[in-house]
Amino acid sequence: MGSILVNLVKTLLTCVISYAIYKMLLRLFYELSYKFRKELKLKNTIRLILGLLVGLIALMVILNIWQVNLIPYLTAYGVAGVVIGLALQEPLVNFFSGLLVLVTGKLSEGKVVDIEGTTGTVEVIHFNYTILRTFDGRKVIIPNRQVWNSKVIDFWPDSVRRVSIKVGVPYDSNIEKVVQILKKCIEEEPLVVKENVTNFVDFSAFSSSSIDFEVFFWVRRESFFEAKISLANRIKQELEKEGIKIPYPQLDVHIKKEDGA
Repeated sequence: MGSILVNLVKTLLTCVISYAIYKMLLRLFYELSYKFRKELKLKNTIRLILGLLVGLIALMVILNIWQVNLIPYLTAYGVAGVVIGLALQEPLVNFFSGLLVLVTGKLSEGKVVDIEGTTGTVEVIHFNYTILRTFDGRKVIIPNRQVWNSKVIDFWPDSVRRVSIKVGVPYDSNIEKVVQILKKCIEEEPLVVKENVTNFVDFSAFSSSSIDFEVFFWVRRESFFEAKISLANRIKQELEKEGIKIPYPQLDVHIKKEDGA
């Protein structure tokens, strides 16, 4: 009875010490990241990996405390192990694919990506699967085998990204003047990034009801939607100020009278 009580105390101490070591290592990662001014991109994944590593070490210590030897059990169930191995084939492929994703940096938490048509923010990268949070709040779980073998589109590889707005003007507009107005709107809009990038206006098409242009400009991630709305509003106001109204689709109907009608 006394030895059981001692083992219980040792087990409890092992759990407490393991948890303290886990928290200490996690805090160390955060402090080093802050010290070297590096963004910790895999916070959830690092927590998971550290938890598993510390947990496995703690489990081995606890098994040693209770003098549990797993080798006889593993030998006795050798045939069953083959069956289990086959059953675990897919999870193992996902596990090693997850390691490759983490080591190569193919994904990182907080990135907005598209994986085979599924678009969302990377929430956490587990060993066997990755969780994406879509823009409408859905949680999508993608096996890491698919993540590793698929084409991944990173929407924000840098701090800025180029977007565009299409603008149509009437056919009686002065094209040169319209281009000047659009360029002026880009230069005067404070939310448009202008350093080390190229913003420009391009002719798009002679459409059925308008002459179309496309305004290409760069924005920062945090002001993506705000910048688009602000520039669109500025363009509309500047065009109207110059007497140029953005046209809407029109259809002219001509009625031909026949002789004797």
